[in-house]
Amino acid sequence: MKKIISLAILAVMAFTASAQLHIGGTVNAWRNGSEHETTLTIMPEVGYTISDNLIIGTEIGWNHFHKKGLNNNLFGIAPYARYTFLQSGIVGLFVEGGFDVFAGKTSFENGGESDTATTFGIGFKPGASFKVSEKVTLVTKFGFLGYEGANDAAKAAGYDEGWGLRFTGNNIEIGFFYTL
Repeated sequence: MKKIISLAILAVMAFTASAQLHIGGTVNAWRNGSEHETTLTIMPEVGYTISDNLIIGTEIGWNHFHKKGLNNNLFGIAPYARYTFLQSGIVGLFVEGGFDVFAGKTSFENGGESDTATTFGIGFKPGASFKVSEKVTLVTKFGFLGYEGANDAAKAAGYDEGWGLRFTGNNIEIGFFYTL
């Protein structure tokens, strides 16, 4: 039994010795003038580089959505696994799989406030990374393939529920991470 425990401890130590911690985040801003709609999302992140091709982490952040007559402010968490399938010099192409949950309130023009609005999603985001230096990497994510849902309070505030492939300006995220 001692040999098994010792082997397990050595395996964990070897795994964590090769892992690198990184911090950073992404931002998304979108203004649709014809619909008088504004979206702003700020998602700081922390993650571990497990290998040259695999990063796991989580984003914790804020989403603001404004449309004529209503304002949404939702806070959320989004754990992910990012797999880099092509690395050529400083450029990498990846796919990120994960899920997210956001919750908050909606304020209406008449002064009313909603019940707690909750949105959630599960799916994949393609992206690209650009290694600026040994420690700094720029990241962009674009598009979404998966499912997004919302409770009744979130739907009343303008959030949709559905599944499929979405490739719009609302899905472009730009950010960076710094490897410690």
